[in-house]
Amino acid sequence: RSGRSTLLLSVVASLLGHGTDVVVAAPRASPLRDLAGRAGVRAVLTGADLTAEELEPVLGEVAGPAVLVVDDAELLRTVRADNWLQSFVAGAADRGCAVVLAGRAGEVGAGFSGWQVDVRKNRRGALLSPQDAVDGDAVGVRLPRSAVGGRVHPGRALVHLGDGQLLTVQVPLGEVAPPAGT
Repeated sequence: RSGRSTLLLSVVASLLGHGTDVVVAAPRASPLRDLAGRAGVRAVLTGADLTAEELEPVLGEVAGPAVLVVDDAELLRTVRADNWLQSFVAGAADRGCAVVLAGRAGEVGAGFSGWQVDVRKNRRGALLSPQDAVDGDAVGVRLPRSAVGGRVHPGRALVHLGDGQLLTVQVPLGEVAPPAGT
């Protein structure tokens, strides 16, 4: 009930609206799973362990540019596809690809190595209701005391675009395109 999945749905709606394909990974029940079969959604992966064999056909070089969108990313920190994902993250920008992760700020990208740590190094992201000053580390910014531990404001996010500034935004409730053929 943090709003992470709603934020991801808005991101996906924007990507699909601009003609960008997505691949969703949702290891836990999520409204993103309902995107299966929609135009522009190459795959919805629901397993708790991603493999290179399932990622390569939908995100590999021959599949073309796409964005990997991961809900509850802390559940996928260590997967069999770690090396494949590290390579994907390293070359994503050159191929017109990207990765969007959602999860608990203190757990996503934690540690010293791994594919999520490489994503975290981009120092960009959105925080919903940060509860600790160190939550800003997840998106590469120092949080002011006034931004931490306050009342939850549904749909409100603190966004860091990599320039050291925090922006307060309201997350829209976007509609995702209807399933293909309707």
